[in-house]
Amino acid sequence: MPGRLRRRYTTFLVSVTAGRSRSQGTTVYAVMMPGAEEALEAVRARADPGATVAIVGSLSTRIAKALKLKPDEPRAV
Repeated sequence: MPGRLRRRYTTFLVSVTAGRSRSQGTTVYAVMMPGAEEALEAVRARADPGATVAIVGSLSTRIAKALKLKPDEPRAV
């Protein structure tokens, strides 16, 4: 009898650039989600409406554990 299905998570790096004025810089979030689109949506919920949001990479499981990241919880890195 198979056990409960586990969702597989990937830690995505998502950059947020404020609107047109780039003087504020870019913030990068690490977010552990099952998919890229879900990661973008989680960060969009925290960002300003005019901000540009893009996935810029991912982290290994080892680094995600070292940072003590939790699923579905974006954290600025």
